[in-house]
Amino acid sequence: MKNSALLINNISHTYDKNKNAKLILNSVHLKIQKGELLGLLGPSGCGKTTLLRLIAGFEKPKKGEIFLNNNLISSPESVLSPEKRNIGMVFQDYALFPHLNVYENTKFGLKDKNQEDRIDYLLEVLGIDFLRDRYPHELSGGQKQRLAIARALAPGTSFLLLDEPFCSLDLNVKLRLRSELPNILKSFGASGLMVTHDPEEAMAICDKVAVMNDGFIHQYDTPIELINNPKTLFVSRFILGNNTLKIKVEDKCLNTCLGRLKISNYPKNKKINFLSISPKSISINKSINGNAKVIAKEFLGDFYIYKVSIGNDELRVKTSFDNKFEVGEKCDVYPRKDNEFFIYPGSYKNKII
Repeated sequence: MKNSALLINNISHTYDKNKNAKLILNSVHLKIQKGELLGLLGPSGCGKTTLLRLIAGFEKPKKGEIFLNNNLISSPESVLSPEKRNIGMVFQDYALFPHLNVYENTKFGLKDKNQEDRIDYLLEVLGIDFLRDRYPHELSGGQKQRLAIARALAPGTSFLLLDEPFCSLDLNVKLRLRSELPNILKSFGASGLMVTHDPEEAMAICDKVAVMNDGFIHQYDTPIELINNPKTLFVSRFILGNNTLKIKVEDKCLNTCLGRLKISNYPKNKKINFLSISPKSISINKSINGNAKVIAKEFLGDFYIYKVSIGNDELRVKTSFDNKFEVGEKCDVYPRKDNEFFIYPGSYKNKII
């Protein structure tokens, strides 16, 4: 536990009093070091908000413990009240007081209301010192979120919980503010946990990312390790946006809708069921008698994503913007040589040869 800002130890939880009820959180274990920003990433309904509520002290866990700065704050036997935890909260809807100006909102949580130097410093670091006399309705979305962060840090908070903090902001403001967040936290010696459903957001700024689905943590790792070694099929789909193909193993080859692929790295005595391959690792070419058909397309700036039907499968294929297809057009799709794919269960990486 040494040097940990937050330790979540084997937390399980459900809102249903029935002993056989499905768990919303199932044996969750996370450790956030001091100074780290952790991204809690997963789809809607996976348990992210429930874990946030447990950390904040709004719920009592059914099983497990939560420690903040080595102090027990939650267990099935006792829960330290939210106001005594010294945890700052930043919400997606800002939760500002409409009748207080920027300066008054920031100092609201201070026990010593005379700490003007700290308020001035906070507003300066967050870049809103020139707005100190304005009210929330006079601020832009980005300015409101900066104010929410300043208010959360004002009492000397050492840990922040951020619940989808950028989802209400337009793209340019979102990109600018999220790139500044890690430095803002470091300026005040604070650690944080940011809940998001956006993989790009979590991977861009977090020191580590925990990928959650159905109440389980599928993987807890650095962004680079998540990309290079996705431990489960869900992580490969959710983080990398990979295609999932059913496979059959035969003579050290995989039979797939893309043809036969040789494999060298696979478990000899374990059954493997799926292949995960990136849209950028599949080539697409025009062909009147092709093995696939384009059923949808997305233009994403400097490339296209085509959704193609091949046999009983549907694949997403990434290609340059000058390689144009129309919906309904026939095409050939095949794996790109020297690219990689994974086979599951087990996350065995192989190269296309």
